[in-house]
Amino acid sequence: MFERPATTFIASACLLLAATLWGVFWYPLRWLESLGVDGLWSTVLIYIGTSVFFIPTFKRSLREILSAPKLMFLLALFAGWTNIAFFLAVIDGEVVRVLLLFYMSPVWAIVLAYFILAERLTLNNLAALVVALIGMIIMLWQENMDYPWPASRSDWLALSSGIAFAITNVVMRKVQNVSAVTKAVVGWYGVILLSLVLIAVLQVPLAKIETSVLLISFAIGATMVIVMTMAVAYGVTHLPVQRSAVILLFEIVVGAVSAYLIIGETMLPREWLGGGLILAAGLYVSFGEGEADNG
Repeated sequence: MFERPATTFIASACLLLAATLWGVFWYPLRWLESLGVDGLWSTVLIYIGTSVFFIPTFKRSLREILSAPKLMFLLALFAGWTNIAFFLAVIDGEVVRVLLLFYMSPVWAIVLAYFILAERLTLNNLAALVVALIGMIIMLWQENMDYPWPASRSDWLALSSGIAFAITNVVMRKVQNVSAVTKAVVGWYGVILLSLVLIAVLQVPLAKIETSVLLISFAIGATMVIVMTMAVAYGVTHLPVQRSAVILLFEIVVGAVSAYLIIGETMLPREWLGGGLILAAGLYVSFGEGEADNG
């Protein structure tokens, strides 16, 4: 069964909208930081605005959560870290570099699916893994260092966010009896709870902020995050995996253009080369999965 042209167009438009919003999402985060709101606190405030939207469904979701409590805990933990690490990375690091390192996630998913879901590791996927790792080494390589370890906190955060995102996807695939809405609720509340734990452990103070800034933070979550999540959910439901993967990569283009125009951020040719290898491997994996699904 093929989707109707109108549905395909709407789904593609939804993914383009989501990619565009994610590509510029670094700006409100840095704006909040410029007002003295720490990244962890801005994450809490934004996701409070997001989670309030789903309070009416929480009772129904609670029954589903209790049906698989251990997996739901893992989902909350890793979905929480995915968002927290990504937010903190784009606040401190180079926007495009963070996005490219995050997009290692399809490749990490290959390894995780092999060990956790017992999925077959094909020669093609193994080749994609090697290419992506080479790209990562090229991106992370610095002069006068023995190993190409991440050179900054933002690099570590971006890589760990991509790994956590891959684990999140694996857990979501493993839980078949829980609705997509419940998975979203668990992930969003996981962001809030994990952020609060980190705030308590690291003793991060909340700066005095105006009521208008507080309301804007809530509004960012209740609008941008909700729209991005729902747009991606609709788009990937109605389009083949490979097409969705290509459209979502538009996020990197938007991130690069917006970071260049607003803050004059540029990347070295070496970083683009490494990032290109990472993207090529991720696309290859996505196309391979799409072919497998269609077969």
